[in-house]
Amino acid sequence: MLNSLRNPIFDAEGTGSPELIAAGSALRLNGILLFFVAAVLIILVRVCWVQTRLPGKYLVALQVTSTEDEPLPARDGRILADSIVLASDIDVYRVEIHYRWLQKVIDPQWLRLQIRKRLSRDERRNVCLIKEVENQIGVERTSLRDALAEVTQIPAAELAARFCKVEERVQRISDAVNRRQTGSKASVAEKDPKEHPGVLMAVAESIRAALTTPPMRAEESRIVVRDEETWHPVLEDVSITIAAMINEHPERFPGVRVVSSTRRTYPEQTLAAHVVGVRTNVRDSDLTGYSAIADLTITAPRVGRSGVERSYDHELLGGAGVRRTIRDRRQRVISSKIVRHPVSGRDVTVTLDSRLQQLSEQLLAESLGDAPRLLLPAMPSTENSEEETATEAEPQPIPVGGCVIVMEADSGRLLAAASAPTFDLSMFVDGSPTMWNAVNSDTRRPFVPRFTGMALPPGSTFKIVTAIAGLESGTITADAPFECHGYLTNPDEHRCMIFRLFGATHGRVDLKTAMAQSCNVYFFDAARRMGIEPLVQWADLLEFGRVTGIDLPFEKTGTIPNAGRSSAASETEAVRRRFEREALGMSIGQSRLTVTPLQMARLLAFVANDGWLVTPHVVSEDGMARRASEINHSPYLSTRHRIPGVSSEILSAVRAGLVAAVEQPIGTGFKTVRLPGVAIAGKTGTAETSTDKPDHAWFTGYVPAENPRFIVVVVLEHGGSGSKAAGPIARELVRSLAERGLLNDGSVPAGK
Repeated sequence: MLNSLRNPIFDAEGTGSPELIAAGSALRLNGILLFFVAAVLIILVRVCWVQTRLPGKYLVALQVTSTEDEPLPARDGRILADSIVLASDIDVYRVEIHYRWLQKVIDPQWLRLQIRKRLSRDERRNVCLIKEVENQIGVERTSLRDALAEVTQIPAAELAARFCKVEERVQRISDAVNRRQTGSKASVAEKDPKEHPGVLMAVAESIRAALTTPPMRAEESRIVVRDEETWHPVLEDVSITIAAMINEHPERFPGVRVVSSTRRTYPEQTLAAHVVGVRTNVRDSDLTGYSAIADLTITAPRVGRSGVERSYDHELLGGAGVRRTIRDRRQRVISSKIVRHPVSGRDVTVTLDSRLQQLSEQLLAESLGDAPRLLLPAMPSTENSEEETATEAEPQPIPVGGCVIVMEADSGRLLAAASAPTFDLSMFVDGSPTMWNAVNSDTRRPFVPRFTGMALPPGSTFKIVTAIAGLESGTITADAPFECHGYLTNPDEHRCMIFRLFGATHGRVDLKTAMAQSCNVYFFDAARRMGIEPLVQWADLLEFGRVTGIDLPFEKTGTIPNAGRSSAASETEAVRRRFEREALGMSIGQSRLTVTPLQMARLLAFVANDGWLVTPHVVSEDGMARRASEINHSPYLSTRHRIPGVSSEILSAVRAGLVAAVEQPIGTGFKTVRLPGVAIAGKTGTAETSTDKPDHAWFTGYVPAENPRFIVVVVLEHGGSGSKAAGPIARELVRSLAERGLLNDGSVPAGK
């Protein structure tokens, strides 16, 4: 039994046969050889995998780079008015320091890199040389702060505080990034023990990890954020002298660079502020159509918000350049090159006459009480003028706001477009809180451009349209007499103002004298007989209730009462009476009618041009900065077109009434607008408002009366009498045009 259990290689005596022993040895050797071959094959497979697969997973990751596009500033175009610069870009400079140069403790990796740059390979074997370079770098870092303090006159302690603030911010970013990275690695390393049951599996996992896991290098595994390898601003808006000294002495300012940019400035501050407008930095709300704010800030770091800055933004905007910087995984710069060079914007010349614009703003400021009264004389009373008689016995109120327009009659070129109260354009660049609080607390709405953004009842100035409608419809004729009794049918309503105040009448009038004396009853009678449809029709033909097309944004349209009558058969007595009253109010510029000052300027140009309606504009179509061939793509083109259905005889009759209103003693503007030596045609207007507020004061006219060249419109919001408040301003404007010789011929000398 025991023998049968013995090893078959051995005999009964325990001695093995030589053949059997040799066979056993061969079996063991074959097993060892097989194991060795298998191990070699495993190693070879691992080597092949490392050579073929590992680079795709690890080596490529080590070569990953990041690209950063830095905008290079470009100058936006200037806004010019004859010889004056109204808006332009200036260069501003800031001082930036590389993060490694402002750190308190020198980064070892950066220090080694600096040593490699300064020493050759053989020199780096010399420990003494390495130590000397390290000391030199330390001295340079210390002297850098002292040199900056000396040049900028900023105490070294303050500079150190700024450096410390930058370092604290960057360190917070770096700590947050690396904390997240450490947390993600820890979560991967913490495996559930149940996933590897058994000792053999644990040993196998250890072997696999030893073969596949690279050695840990704590310093290299730390993530370097971009802020640690880039520049940080420490001084803003330094002078060009400081910038030049830093650039000229790089050996004194290692790790320092001067970055130039542009800033919009408005040298004339308040001059033509509402026309020029403002240009400010891009905001998040401007990102419509852009995928990221960087896309917009590279192409348009600033955008126009109002005025010419907005409407001609496509012309003024410069094309920013782009510097592309490529960094490695440690955020070290590999290459840096300019992929797009900056292109300056195009200059724009406005049509404004700077001297006339200044005069307009001065006159408005005097009227509003914002400036001492230097130019406006005391106002004499006017006999037989309706608006004037109403206000002779009481002082004129201080207007809430006002505007002045001076426009070339035949072209629509604006020589002056003033709005009051105004504001300082520079407040959008470097305005103080006090300045902003003062403007925002002004209830008179100083930011509103009143020449385009104020819609008011035009008062008696709209009688020009009523006269045209009545003459064209055949309701009235120029020479037909009319007896003014002071009221239309009822002494308690639809009256002339002189009847309401003094019980007086205008007596027998015709169109010319009715316009000269501003007889309400004459136009009430005309409107009652012709109805509201001709008034609405001519208001529409003259493009009231629509924008004029001026090359400025945010223009209001005003409102025209809609006739709204479907058919005569469907009219009730109440509807008929309502439209009759609507027509009566509209005929003298009241009711629900509102217009803008610019629309009234077009109306006067239409009368002066014998039927041609012009499109106002504030940007010149000629000159060095703007040539006609360069603005074909502009949505703001100066155009003029003739209004069909109006005859020269009718317009001639209207012009006669406008001349009489200023040049004849019975006219409402005779004593406040008339200027000896210059024939002026125009119409005053006093538009009624609510019972607790003063009236709106209007004057609309043109000069010279016999050969119209310039349109003059003055509006004072809640300013009282048109002849007494608005008229004198118009007279001073005409006086300036005459004294400068601009009424002698059709040319307007730039800056004369």
